This record gives sequence, C-alpha cells and structure tokens, in this order.
Amino acid sequence: MGIMNFNEDLASKWAETLSAITGLPFLLCTEEKYNLSREEEGPLCKLLQEHAAGRVFCEQDCTTPLVRALAREEPVYFKCYANLNNVAIPVYSDKAPDKRCFILGGRIVSSYADLAGYRGVAEKLGCDQARVLEMAKGIPLKDLNHFKVAMEAIKTATLYLFQNREKYKIIEDRMAKLQTMIKVISSTTATDSRELYHTILNTLGVLFNIQTAILLLRDADEERFRVEEVFGYQKEALTDVKTNGVEGLIEEAVRRNEVVSSTSLFDILKTGLPNGFTSVRIFPIAMKGRVEGLICILDTPVSPEDEDLIKSFCRAVSVPLENRLLSLRRENFSRKGEAVVQALASIASDRDSPQLFDVIIGRAAEVAGAEQGSIMLLNEETRALEVKATRGLNSAILNHVRINPGEGVAGTVLERGVPLLVSNIEQDERVSRPNRTRYKTKSFISLPLKMKEKSIGVINLSDKANGTDFSDMDLKLLEILALYSTVAIERQVYYQSSLSLRKISITDPLTELLNRRYFEERISEEMERSKRHGQPFSLIILDIDNFKEFNDTYGHPVGDEALKNVGHVIRRCVRIIDIAARYGGEEFAIILPTTDKEDARLIGNRIREGIEGVTPPVIKDKGKEAKLTVSLGIASYPADASTIEVLINNADRALYKAKALGKNRVVLFGNL
Repeated sequence: MGIMNFNEDLASKWAETLSAITGLPFLLCTEEKYNLSREEEGPLCKLLQEHAAGRVFCEQDCTTPLVRALAREEPVYFKCYANLNNVAIPVYSDKAPDKRCFILGGRIVSSYADLAGYRGVAEKLGCDQARVLEMAKGIPLKDLNHFKVAMEAIKTATLYLFQNREKYKIIEDRMAKLQTMIKVISSTTATDSRELYHTILNTLGVLFNIQTAILLLRDADEERFRVEEVFGYQKEALTDVKTNGVEGLIEEAVRRNEVVSSTSLFDILKTGLPNGFTSVRIFPIAMKGRVEGLICILDTPVSPEDEDLIKSFCRAVSVPLENRLLSLRRENFSRKGEAVVQALASIASDRDSPQLFDVIIGRAAEVAGAEQGSIMLLNEETRALEVKATRGLNSAILNHVRINPGEGVAGTVLERGVPLLVSNIEQDERVSRPNRTRYKTKSFISLPLKMKEKSIGVINLSDKANGTDFSDMDLKLLEILALYSTVAIERQVYYQSSLSLRKISITDPLTELLNRRYFEERISEEMERSKRHGQPFSLIILDIDNFKEFNDTYGHPVGDEALKNVGHVIRRCVRIIDIAARYGGEEFAIILPTTDKEDARLIGNRIREGIEGVTPPVIKDKGKEAKLTVSLGIASYPADASTIEVLINNADRALYKAKALGKNRVVLFGNL
C-alpha cells in the first residue's frame, strides 16, 4: 500500500483503537528501535521481557521485520523467535518526513505447535513454568488466514486515516464502519448458509445506507450466478432473478475481478435484473483468484472511499464464504454421488426384472431431482419410439404415443445421439416452442440410450422439484446412469432372444442335452485346460442296449420317448460342471472335468442304475414289458490318451468291451 502519512498522536491513538477492536496488542514503534517500554504489550511478550535476554531477543527479532516493511513499503507478516505471529505496518510523518514509524502488533498463536514452541523459549529464558502453563490455558488459537484478512482491512483503514486526518468526522465514520466490519468478519461462525448470507448483506446495508443489494454465488453448472440473498426493497422481484453470467456487466466483473458499474437501462436489463432499477454496482468476491460470488448494489450512490471499504469487506468475507461453499458443494456432490451409486445398485439388482424400466426412470428422476419423466425404447420392427415407463404421469396416458426418429425432442435426440439440456424451452433456439401446461418449469433434459454408438432409446426428465433449471452436473450424472441402464436394457431385451438362439444351436431338441458339435468344442477346451493346470478329466461314452430291436418292436415314437428318458436320467446324475451330450443315434457322451477313472466309474454306475430303474410306459406286445439298459465305456486323460482322438477311441473300445461282456455294465479302459 506504500508508506503512509503519519501524525504521531493520531497514530498512537489508532494503535490503541486497533488493540481495543481486535483484542490483540498493537504498538507504535520508531525506525531506530523497537519500543520495549509500552504497557500495551501483550502478556506473552511481557513475560519474556521480564528477563534481560528476552528483551534483547525481542528487540533484535522485531526490528528486522520493521526494516523489511520499510524497504517493501507494505505490511510484513512474520513469526518471531518465540513462535508468535506478527504484522508490521509502516507509516511516516509529513511534518518530519525523515522520521520512520511503524504500527507493530498481532502476537497471535495459530497452532498448538506455536504454543509448544513459545513454552520452550520461555523455559530457556528461565521464566516461571507455573506462570507459563497458567497463561497458556487462556491463550486462544487464532486462524492465521483470518488474521491476515483482518490486517488487510486494517491496512486499508489506516491509509484513509492518515491521508485524511483533517476530516475528523469522516474519519470517525470510517473507523466505526471498519470496526463493525472487523467484528462481523472475526465473529462469523455461522454454519447455516442463510444466516451467513443474511449477515453479509445486512452489514453492508446498515453501514452504507444501501437501498437494495443482492448476493449471488456461482451455480453448480458454472455458467451463471444464482441469487442467494436479497437486502432492502423489491425483495420479491429479485429473489427469482436468473442472471446472465456469460456476457454483460457480470461477465466483465468476473473476467476482470474488479468493480463494475452502470446507469444504462440496457446494461441493467442485460444483466438479468428486472426493469425499474436505475443503477447497479457489482463487487466481485474472489476465492483463490477465481470469482465465486458477487454483491450487486442497486439504486445507491457509493463514494470512492466507501467503494474501497466495501472491496476490503468483500475480500474479508471471501474466507467464511469459501469455507461454506466448499462444504455445501462437498455435501451436494456426496449426496448426488450416493444417489448415483444407489441407482446403479438398484438397476443391477432389477436388470432381469419386468419392472426394469420403472426402476430406471425412477432412479434417474431421483438423481436429477425431477418430478416428471419417461423412458422410451425404439421398436426394431416399427422403427418408432414407444413409452416403456413414466414418472409423475400415468403410463396408460402415453401408451398410444409413437414417435419416429427425427420427430419432436425425443425423436431428434434419438436420431442425433446427442443429449439436450434446455433451461427455457420457449427461448432455446434448438426447440423454441410454447411450454405445455402440464409442465411447471421450462427446463428439461432429454438424453439418448446408446449401445455401441447406436441409439436404442431416450430418457426424458422435466420439472426439477426445487423449481430451478437442470444443470450440467445433472446431465453428467444422468449420462453415467444412462450408460449403465443401456447395458441392463440390452441384457434384458436382447439376451433372451440371443439365449434362445444359442440354446437352439447347441442343444439336441429331443433329449435337451448338448449336441455333438458343442461336445466337440468343449472336449477340446477341456483338454487344453487339463494340460494347463495338470489335472485329469474323464470321458464316458454310453449306448442304449438293443435299441434297434427296441425301435423295431415298439416303433419310433416309443423309441423317442426312451431317448428322452435316458437324457433325463443323465441330467439328473451328472454334476453341474459336467458336459452331457447326445453323441449320435442312441449313443451319448459325458465329459467329466477334474475327474479320474475311479471317480468316473462311480458316476457311470449311478447313470446305469438310474436308467435300469426307469420303466418306460408299459407296451403291451405279446404280454411283455419294455425295459431299458445301457453299457458304458470310460477313458481318462492323461492316463489313457494324450490326444482327443485317442481318448474318444479308447472310451469307445471300453464301451464295446462292456457290450461283449453282456451289456448293462461299466468298463474302464485299461481293464480290457
């Protein structure tokens, strides 16, 4: 800020005033030396200065920053040898320009580490430890950032004070305003957003006699600012204002991070404010170099001096505002993220349910906070969108609706495959049509359900429950939900048909066992798996005994029934990991993974006994009943073969041996 004009009596009184306002010690010091004799020193410093070494250390440690402040011509913040945080503000006298003076103060402890460091220094100086401990109990920890913000406000006020000391009434007014602002900032502990916003505007309104003011904060979509609080006249007209953050005065204030003002009606209306105001002055509130808030003062003249004070106030309140905004955004993001996770979990658990579409639109509405919505799917036969589920409207009303690709909002979104986020349907050039009476708001979202770049449907959402517009954040979360929903829909709609086709292609239609082609695929896979893991597997080949005679005697329909019965027994006797197939005619094959020959014998006998115990429908033919038996041959890899061809051949040889030994038995290869 530069070195300030100085009046020693006034400066001394100002240092005392600062001490009274902040509760912190402030001293008037000369350039030549740090004044140790003042009674206004803080208790922490006084305790150290009771010792000669402490006085020497204090004088040496505090004099150096005073020189730095003089060289820089601006306040210097520093931590002294005793771990206390201080500030030195340079001033000078116009009556004695060669005399350099400073206001030195602060003496705050910002952490427990600072306090521990102070106690260590006091112990080395020989201070009474009982007094140190007793004093430490009553020392509050001060936030260093808040301390610096308050000092910036004091710096601004000090500048006015010493440059305008002849205007005592104005000075007293400035001092009173500054004192009030410092107290407001330092005492702001509001955890409720509304209370914090109300305090900020009311402080300005009362101190500067403002007619009307509004506080705006950056919306989640980061494209415009939202009205959070209104002070003064015309509250009702300003509460629902939607300001334009991409052009006009607001854009200029945000881009330049400086105060902008205008008395032009065109500029005022372009900002988004209603008609009737004659002037606007916009103060930016920056957080980490980025404008996150704005204070608009309407129909109120503001002097240059007051403007500077309000700018200082805006810089000061950025700290509690930033803390509150970060907390709110963190809570909002966490809440939305949790809603998305719950939605995905719900869709996953209902992906095979007939209510899948109801679940998807319900969860999408919850994530975006929408009261109305629908999900539409493209009918591949009619090539039209059909309503599958609705939210906030009886689905029966829309059952008849059919929308062709390219027609209306949903048809256009389907055809283009690009989501549509609209704030005002009547003003958006992409749609630009009157809002239907059944909708409460003019904002909506329509986004495609896409599978491999192909749109298969559309989700539509409208009427945000809180009356605001849908945001980019809403759209991003819905796109995540839509991606997952598309997979679930694809699974439900198309999986069944694919499953049916797959089943037809690999299943024997008579016995419902796997067919020979699939068997040959799987035995190759099992051979490779066994080689890779060093585990055995076995193969059973079984044949119905005397089946040609059975067919000739009872006819092919009865023979088919017999084959079905055999297939049913095999399915019942094998494990879930086994692969049972109709190998051809009356012959069957079973792959037994991770199974040696002895365990395979047990399974084979279980199948043989099961089939022997099955009595087909009694066939009256010459007074005899039809009975079924099977013969089984078993070979194992790698004990009996090193290739698939040899394995199948050896299982066949064991089967022929079973036939030769009288049928209705199990024979292992190697026991021939």
